[in-house]
Amino acid sequence: MDKWKRIVDSQIADMIGDGDVSHLPGAGRKLELKDGGSTPNEWRAAFKIMEDHNVMPEWIETGAKLETTATALRRLISERAQRYLRGLRKAEAASKPALAAEFESQWNRFAEDYREQVERYNREALDYNLTLPAGLPHKAILRPTALIERALQDAARLR
Repeated sequence: MDKWKRIVDSQIADMIGDGDVSHLPGAGRKLELKDGGSTPNEWRAAFKIMEDHNVMPEWIETGAKLETTATALRRLISERAQRYLRGLRKAEAASKPALAAEFESQWNRFAEDYREQVERYNREALDYNLTLPAGLPHKAILRPTALIERALQDAARLR
């Protein structure tokens, strides 16, 4: 906290200059801090100031990108598993083993590509975790096989 306080105090002193801050946006209003969830209390004021001025450390932007990517990967496997099982069932119901084999082949190619996408995400998450300031939660490493198995189980229950 002392480090942040010194930095903020120095920047405030530079901005104040002659002491007149009445012309600045938000002058005289209380700083409204949101519940930061996992953000440590001593960092909330700094984050609020950065947010108000559209300034964000690279690790925050990277963390948001990783969250978006992880959500997209989970959604993708869920949608593709449903499509695969739906197509496979139709092919089997129509007694078309060649079509069922084609669905199986497409699924296997997709699953391999998906594993590679998850591994790319995991490498980025590991890099992020290594650069993250101490005390903040790390991004989870995704297990592609577990995600695939879970998506297939969920898709099977839906039908």
